[in-house]
Amino acid sequence: MSDKITDVSSLDENQRINYVKNLLFNSNLNEALDVLLKNEKKDLAILKIILSVLDEDIIIDRIKEQCNLNDNVSVKSFVYSRIIATLSFYKKSVILNAFFKLINEETRKQIAFYEYQNKTDVSFNNKIFNKYCSKYKEEALNTFKLDEEEILMLDEEKEKYNALSNEKVKKSGKKKIVYSLIIIFVLIIVGISGYKYYDYTKLVSKYDGLILPGIYLNDIDLTGAKLKDLNNIIEEEKQRIKSGNITISNVNGDLKLTYDEVGITVDDKDLINEIKSYNDDLSLMKKVRMIKDNRKSKTFYLNALYDDSVVDNLINTLEEKLNTTARDDGIVVDENHNVYYDKGVSGFTLDVKKTKIKITEALSNLKEEVKIEAEGSVIPNEVKYESLSSINKKISTYTTYFANAGNRGHNISLASKRLNNTIIMPGETFSYLKVVGPYGASNGYLPAPIYLNGESATANGGGVCQLASTLYMAQLKAGLQTVSRRNHTFAPNYVPKGLDATVYSTITDYKFKNNYDYPFYIVSYVNGNYLTVDIWSNENALEGKTYEPYSVYSNGGYLAYLKTIKDGKVIETKYLDRSVYKTH
Repeated sequence: MSDKITDVSSLDENQRINYVKNLLFNSNLNEALDVLLKNEKKDLAILKIILSVLDEDIIIDRIKEQCNLNDNVSVKSFVYSRIIATLSFYKKSVILNAFFKLINEETRKQIAFYEYQNKTDVSFNNKIFNKYCSKYKEEALNTFKLDEEEILMLDEEKEKYNALSNEKVKKSGKKKIVYSLIIIFVLIIVGISGYKYYDYTKLVSKYDGLILPGIYLNDIDLTGAKLKDLNNIIEEEKQRIKSGNITISNVNGDLKLTYDEVGITVDDKDLINEIKSYNDDLSLMKKVRMIKDNRKSKTFYLNALYDDSVVDNLINTLEEKLNTTARDDGIVVDENHNVYYDKGVSGFTLDVKKTKIKITEALSNLKEEVKIEAEGSVIPNEVKYESLSSINKKISTYTTYFANAGNRGHNISLASKRLNNTIIMPGETFSYLKVVGPYGASNGYLPAPIYLNGESATANGGGVCQLASTLYMAQLKAGLQTVSRRNHTFAPNYVPKGLDATVYSTITDYKFKNNYDYPFYIVSYVNGNYLTVDIWSNENALEGKTYEPYSVYSNGGYLAYLKTIKDGKVIETKYLDRSVYKTH
């Protein structure tokens, strides 16, 4: 990574923002905050930028990945904690005080919970932190206390009592002692029972005139609803259920039509009385368990009624919706860069007579939902890419940051488009030069800065190495086998040292091999200042393994390794390469 800027005041606003983003994205969090906050001024300029970029999901995801945070940890709270610790370390009391004034009360509460519950040094020693957050200390610590379990074991205790009373005791002295103990025990049980009965009665009384927990109307949780409001609730549900689905299946999938579209009405006869009777007639203990468990225990349904005259209109709709021409198969990448295999569609022509008979039979017993298999003639589509149908999971991804401006940004975007949608079949070797190159003007690349023979220069295609390095990281994380790779002359700042890949003209190529039994699919795209490479394959390709590349500095160079992890344990660490860089 290039030397970090120490005087941020020399940068304009946009440059500052890009500098902060780049540092947070590409550096260790503690190191980045140390650089950014060590010289923070009273105007909080850098601190405000840090807080603003934390609203970007890609920054949050990157920090979560770097710091190995699980899903139960709030990334923002974690970062806030690191900010406070850094300011505390540098004794920046004025800045820290201003920081707490800058954030809102809810954020202060989140910080307080994180610090007190994790028993950090800040929670013990920092006066400014406690000045703003001590009021939340008790609540934060009490959050970890478990609720006292209710003991509902009277039947079990009764069995113990019976066992005691039936025990044959030979000595009369022992009998008297045992009888005394039994009497005391019975009194205790009766006392507990009386107390519990009072407690349970009081608990259940809170639901007088209300519906108990666990009672549903279709998907509606009726818990706490007033019995007198049931009519309105049912009426609203009647209107909703009219848009329920009738599913018509055919060779190309399912067609769903709403009840309202078809012309079906809904029946709620006697439903109010059924719900009220069930709610009121339950035993005390059943009500107690429902209140305490608070989970679904009884569901009531509305019945759907139909009119035979709807069949003809439904048939006309099916002819319009289901009659199709054949479309061949292929790989599809959606707007969110997700990959899936589209098997295409077969041609279909509805058989009106046979389908009408099936619909009439199905509607004769219509309740809440109906499924019908449409009859018709099928024209199969041509299947060309079935070998790619196993592709169903993103198995690795890597993102790097770059300044999306000028010719370098153009070259990165162009190279990314060339790499996008690349297929690598089992046993096939990928060549970066063949897919992305050549890097000359005839292929659309523009002049941009590069390093050539240890010197700064300008050449067509400057910037394509960043895509190569981003792909290299994604390739390693996918466990794909490297065939040829060289490091840069000078270490780039967009990937860890020792884990970059350089390419140049036809002289230096970057290659790797698909050593799996499944095809691989590469998706490459630019979003703002971020370049991303995703690698997709089958969910079973990696056999439950994950791969983590890393590097360490040793004797003037960087040694790269690849860890193989399965079931949370490192099962192999493989040496990759040694990279030596020149200094500027």
